[in-house]
Amino acid sequence: MKINEIQLTNIGAYRGSNTFDFRTVNDKNVILIGGENGAGKTTLLNAIKLGLFGAYAFGFKTESADYYKRVKNILNNEAKKINENNFRIKLEFTLIDGYEKTDYILYRYWNIKNESLKETFEIIANGKHLTTYDKELFHAKLKEVMPPQLLDLCLFDGEDISRIVNEDLLSDYLRKLSKVVFNLDLFEVLELDLESYSNQNLDLKKMESIEKELYELNNTEKTIKKDINDLTTQLNEYKLKRQEFQDSYNNEKLLFDTNGGLVKAERENILNQIHTLEQERKQNGELIKEFVSTLLPFVLGANLLGKTRKQLADEESLHLHDQLEAKLSAEALTDILKSISSPEHNQEVLKNKILNIVQPEENLILIHDASFSESSLIENMHMKVSKYDKKDILNIIEENKVKLKSLYELRSALKINDTTNEFSEMIEKMEKLQKAIFDLDSKIKESEEKLVEFKSSYESTSNALHKIHSQLKDNEKTQSSFLESQKIITLSKRFRQIQLKKKLQEVQIAATTMLRRILRKQNYISSIQIDENTYDIILLDSNKDSIEKTTLSAGEKQILLISLIWAIFKSSGRKVPFIFDTLLGRLDKTHKTAVLQYFIPNCGQQAIILSTDSEIDTEHYEILKPFVSKEYMLEFNVEYKKTKIIDHYFPFKKIGESV
Repeated sequence: MKINEIQLTNIGAYRGSNTFDFRTVNDKNVILIGGENGAGKTTLLNAIKLGLFGAYAFGFKTESADYYKRVKNILNNEAKKINENNFRIKLEFTLIDGYEKTDYILYRYWNIKNESLKETFEIIANGKHLTTYDKELFHAKLKEVMPPQLLDLCLFDGEDISRIVNEDLLSDYLRKLSKVVFNLDLFEVLELDLESYSNQNLDLKKMESIEKELYELNNTEKTIKKDINDLTTQLNEYKLKRQEFQDSYNNEKLLFDTNGGLVKAERENILNQIHTLEQERKQNGELIKEFVSTLLPFVLGANLLGKTRKQLADEESLHLHDQLEAKLSAEALTDILKSISSPEHNQEVLKNKILNIVQPEENLILIHDASFSESSLIENMHMKVSKYDKKDILNIIEENKVKLKSLYELRSALKINDTTNEFSEMIEKMEKLQKAIFDLDSKIKESEEKLVEFKSSYESTSNALHKIHSQLKDNEKTQSSFLESQKIITLSKRFRQIQLKKKLQEVQIAATTMLRRILRKQNYISSIQIDENTYDIILLDSNKDSIEKTTLSAGEKQILLISLIWAIFKSSGRKVPFIFDTLLGRLDKTHKTAVLQYFIPNCGQQAIILSTDSEIDTEHYEILKPFVSKEYMLEFNVEYKKTKIIDHYFPFKKIGESV
């Protein structure tokens, strides 16, 4: 397994979106991450495990309330306070199973609703989204290739290493590590299951009435088995043909990339320009469309809009005139005249003068009789039309014309590039191969789905047959099962013993070689022996005399342990990432230098080191630097309560470079 990239969104102190690129190149296998205590190193390690395994990361079999409680505690507090509801771990990694390489992108989301937490899990394998069924297969494969406990054992935690050394737990640790790494724990589980099964007592039952059912089931089983064999043969042919197409495509692509890099880069650049122009024209088109559907009719009818606006104002005055006329009765006017000591015969004159103030200048016929809100709409549209400048929309239209011309030129260039350059035949051939691969993928998927159905039917039929056989042959089966189970258990134990002995011999040689390279006392330990029963470590000098482990310093014991762990992984053949968390803090200067020079570079394709500036200082950084692919520094901001990822190690790196 190789971790390529991890993205944390509102996880722990990682506020917002934060990305670590863990890809290594050539012989540079180290990812160096610096940070003071509390900066977020432990959160990063826990996020890797949680992203991969979900509930299994905390020892839960399902997504229980206790699991969600644990998850909720690691979500960013600031994001929770403002109900941001964007919590995610994205993990990109590569698995090699049976010589088949698969690139995965894993997404694990969490959503909080009504104080309740819900998890969503998505996985993409080689660009294909997995179905629910495929996800179950993925989990099964992952737990087989990289189970959670194995990932824990890949972590060289300085605190744990020191505890194992100080409490003399080396033998117990090696026993546990060997069982998991060499898959010997699977055989122990098998032996326990067989013991449990062989001790069961089955009641004797003879049932003649089921003989006919047994005959029919046997015929059904034969038919389904033939269907499975035929479909499996066809599926293998599809896969073989697909592999041939894939190999041909890879060869063509390799030839194209090797000899046509500049052409490829030029074509991709043209495609990017076309995409950008199309997006810009689309945005301009939306603006033009909106103008045409909303403002344009009123711009064209601006005069009519003005007349309508005046008509509405006049109608409002007419309404006021009619209302006043209705209110200014003879009695009301008499009261007004009395209050100003005017003769009664002047009341008509007074009324007319008051009405003339609000009466429109010309005779008006009610047309619209608009409400206040309708009048407001006309007024608003009048303001928009008044502010409208035709240059704005004309500039957008002209800009789209220019972009359309540029698009035409770029597409013409692309067409010429694809049809006239010397690689056009390669491109055409690759496209045909891709289509053929796509068609075969569809057939393979259809066949695999049908095969799953056949196998399910076969399994159901086999289970029914098994049940009948159990009923017919209980007594005989009980006796024979016990004997056969004991034989298998004995064989399994013998296999474990031989396998363990063979592997421990390889571990002894590899661990001795590594220990002699990094131990300060040259030739002090000539060989390491491991007792296959007790896992006790025996150290021998050049005279084959035993060396007491108590004579070793704490640092030397730590080097012994990491040499043994490394040798176990090397002998297993497992491709795993090694993670070192403050591993070097308790080593002296000489041993620290040796570990960085000889041990770390030999830790496979990927070694992730989490360190403080005192653990890997200026001098030791310069030693490690030739093996570093990526480096980061974690800086926790107390004011904003968030961790910032900086794309370099601690600042003293610059001092080292200037010396």
